[in-house]
Amino acid sequence: MADTIFGSGNDQWVCPNDRQLALRAKLQTGWSVHTYQTEKQRRKQHLSPAEVEAILQVIQRAERLDVLEQQRIGRLVERLETMRRNVMGNGLSQCLLCGEVLGFLGSSSVFCKDCRKKVCTKCGIEASPGQKRPLWLCKICSEQREVWKRSGAWFYKGLPKYILPLKTPGRADDPHFRPLPTEPAEREPRSSE
Repeated sequence: MADTIFGSGNDQWVCPNDRQLALRAKLQTGWSVHTYQTEKQRRKQHLSPAEVEAILQVIQRAERLDVLEQQRIGRLVERLETMRRNVMGNGLSQCLLCGEVLGFLGSSSVFCKDCRKKVCTKCGIEASPGQKRPLWLCKICSEQREVWKRSGAWFYKGLPKYILPLKTPGRADDPHFRPLPTEPAEREPRSSE
């Protein structure tokens, strides 16, 4: 028991008493210092160039993976925005997605649980089959849930950073194809002419 408290062997961790803590405070070594290694000894240790290079490679690989993840989430968001832009109906008397007439003379309709719009059974997805009261979602809300699931937004309570796919030359004026700025652009000084 005494060995655990005071330390008797090499490279043992010590539970310091008040006197040791006061001494360590005067030496500015901290209160949880390894028995045979002080802060000054730790500061003298340097990383070799190979170790520095290995650390930099790991950081660069992590940054590349982060950009790839942001692009993946951007593709999911772009797909969802495309579905929202291609809506053809009003969601009341017409199917929200395909625009087909709903009701007595048209096709049967279901309510989307999330957006509360009507869709035909072809454009709806039964989210909980086999229940007494099935849960229906339109394809847009189903895709929204999928984006939240695949991006981790359900955990973070919001979409993480993402990069939208680059715009194609035919759709240069479409604001949805602009990538998010990664760094603020520097303004060029205007000439006084």
